Amino acid sequence: MYSLALAHAASVIVVGTAKNVGKTTTFNALRAVAMRRGIAIAVTSIGRDGEASDALDGEPKPRLRLAPGTLVALAAGLVPRTPALAILGSGAESALGTTVFARVVLPTMCEIAGPPTASAMRATIDRLRALGSGPVLVDGAIDRVAALAGGDDAVILATGAASGSTIARVAAVAAETIARLTIPGRDPQHERARVVRIAGALDGRDAEELLADARDATVVVEDPTRIAIRGALFDRLRAAVDLRCERPLRVVACTTSPRHPELVEGREAMLAPRALVEAVARATGLPAFDVVADLAA
Repeated sequence: MYSLALAHAASVIVVGTAKNVGKTTTFNALRAVAMRRGIAIAVTSIGRDGEASDALDGEPKPRLRLAPGTLVALAAGLVPRTPALAILGSGAESALGTTVFARVVLPTMCEIAGPPTASAMRATIDRLRALGSGPVLVDGAIDRVAALAGGDDAVILATGAASGSTIARVAAVAAETIARLTIPGRDPQHERARVVRIAGALDGRDAEELLADARDATVVVEDPTRIAIRGALFDRLRAAVDLRCERPLRVVACTTSPRHPELVEGREAMLAPRALVEAVARATGLPAFDVVADLAA
């Protein structure tokens, strides 16, 4: 995963199929490997990460320890009251204050939160890239990933037991998500005779209309996140039309988390780690990794 992402992308955006599927754990694993390999990186988040516990459910969350030399974009309200960060400039506004760009000069635990809109986050990523020479790691959001990602960016999908109670269900959710995120880009030279462009989201009504009178057409959406249909309807549409997008994404890998946040008979529910990572790899056709158990498939 590390070579797939860090070595071949200007930015790496980690998104999840659900809450508590190991997105921040994946983010931390990439950051740690970059540090061991001497790769200068920058980090930011479209949400809020690095806090000790989740603001919504109070569950413990992975902490974020930043090494000297790391560039970071975070809200002004989260800047540590220590000399750990050297401030380099400011950017967009957020609920927690102005986005601050800084370089870590002393090891520090840090919460990060970037601007809330995709356009402001895109500008933040570009600014971090201009300030440094290494990749930008983004703890992202699946509904905004298309606006964040460009041709030089890689996407990693985190999935796990919080997405389903069985290995088969987790793998199926991951496969469906990857199928939507990897809709290919337009190819004008090989488009079918009829081209239908969808403005905004492609929803259930659009899908039924296309199935009724646009079979064998090329259907173009702006980006993969505009596809709002799921399950059998999505499969039927994809089989009937040539589904394309203006801005394709480059998804390079999946990560898996076998732990479920709920308790079963007083114990934390857990799926078999190796079986899970292998099932997700088979279902998605992508390399899959469990970064905690050090498994790959």
